[in-house]
Amino acid sequence: MKEKIAKLIDVKTIVTIALVGAVIVFTAEGKIDPEKLTSMTTMAVSFFFAVKLKDQK
Repeated sequence: MKEKIAKLIDVKTIVTIALVGAVIVFTAEGKIDPEKLTSMTTMAVSFFFAVKLKDQK
């Protein structure tokens, strides 16, 4: 169980969650245009899942 938690908490996971959270918060508050962060968030999430799929094989 500890190993699974340790694998979840790494830099790329934290960055991905932070970017998704930032898009949600800034869009909800109307502070920033969502298109400005959407491309960066999409790239980070795509990279995150691509690496996870590669590690599983």
